[in-house]
Amino acid sequence: MTRTAPGNRRRWHWLLLVVPFVWCVAAIPLVNRIDYVFGSIPFLLVWMTAGVLIGSGAIGLVYAIDRRRGDLDRV
Repeated sequence: MTRTAPGNRRRWHWLLLVVPFVWCVAAIPLVNRIDYVFGSIPFLLVWMTAGVLIGSGAIGLVYAIDRRRGDLDRV
């Protein structure tokens, strides 16, 4: 396997950062119609809390991939 120059590396994994946006912003009109209550907590609050956890996971995954590839050293 050949190594590419640092400037030519593809950063496809940065697309994972779109997941929190889609989860929290783009899906709100769809999720807001659900009247389900989880315990005594409205579903929208459960959805947004899950979005925070998924967003943190996506950011952590992008960080781990960048760290493994050595992209953090080039900043």
